[in-house]
Amino acid sequence: MGAFAARWFVKGAKIQILQHPIIFFIFAFTDLFNMISTSQSKLIRSLQQKKFRDQHHLFLVEGEKMVSELAMGGPENRYIIREIFATPEWIDGHRTLLHQCGAEVTEATQAEIKKVSKLVTPQAVIALVSIPAMRFSADAILNTPVLAFESIRDPGNLGTIIRTADWFGIRHIVCTPDSTDLFNSKVVQSTMGAITRVQVHYQELEALLESNEMQAKTVFGTFMEGENIYETSLEPDPLILFGNESHGLSEGLSPHIRHRITIPSFSPKGSGSESLNVASSVAVVCSELRRR
Repeated sequence: MGAFAARWFVKGAKIQILQHPIIFFIFAFTDLFNMISTSQSKLIRSLQQKKFRDQHHLFLVEGEKMVSELAMGGPENRYIIREIFATPEWIDGHRTLLHQCGAEVTEATQAEIKKVSKLVTPQAVIALVSIPAMRFSADAILNTPVLAFESIRDPGNLGTIIRTADWFGIRHIVCTPDSTDLFNSKVVQSTMGAITRVQVHYQELEALLESNEMQAKTVFGTFMEGENIYETSLEPDPLILFGNESHGLSEGLSPHIRHRITIPSFSPKGSGSESLNVASSVAVVCSELRRR
C-alpha cells in the first residue's frame, strides 16, 4: 500500500494523519484554525447597513491601528470589542493585547478577511464592536467648546471632522438626527481612532438651543458672509454651528446665533474656489479657537 495523507478540520483543531506501510503518525495541532463561518461572514457583511448595526448593536472596525486603540481601552473608551478576526501573524504579535481586551478571537486567512472587507486594501485584522448606549445631557457640553452640524451627510467628512476635533482637544460634537451614522464604516475608518475620545450626540439643534441649560452658551454660526473669523473675538467654550454641505444653515437656527462668522477667501476676486469643504472649515475654525 502506497503512502498517502489525509487531512480533517474540526472546530478549534487541525488533525493530520499520515499513513505509511510501516509508520503511522498522528499530529494534532489544537487551536490553530477557527475559520470565519458562513454565519459570521453574513453578519460582518450585514453591518454595512445601519438597520443591521442597530439590530445587532454592533459595528465593524478594520485595521491594526483602529483595533489596537479600541482593545487598549482607557478611561475615555466606551467601546467593547466582542470578536476579533485576524491572521495568524497578527495574533502572534498581539497576544498581550488580546489577553487584555478579552475578546473572542477567530483566526482567519487574508483571503477570508478580504471577502468580508469593504476596504480596497484589506487589513490583517477586523473586529466586531458593541455600540454603546448613547446618553445625552446638555450639562455635559456647557463648559467646553462644542461643534454642531446640521444634516451632515458625507461619511468621510464626519470622520475627518471627528479626527480634527480630537486633534484640537474638542470632546463633544452634536449632529442633527438626519446626519450620517457615526458607525458607518467609512466614518469609523476616517476617524483613525478618534471615535474613542470624541463623543458624538444626535440631537435636534433647535430644541437643544431653546433649552434652559443652553441660554448661557455663546453660539456662533458659520456662513458664506459674516464677520471675518480672523478679526472676531471668539469667546471661550462656544457652540459653533456648521451647515449642510450643500445648503448651509437653515433659517430656523438664526434666532439662536449670536455671531455670524466666515472664513474669508484670499484668492483674487472672481477667481478661486466657490467655498471650503465643511471638514476644511472645521479645521480652520478649531485652529482659530485654540489660538486665542
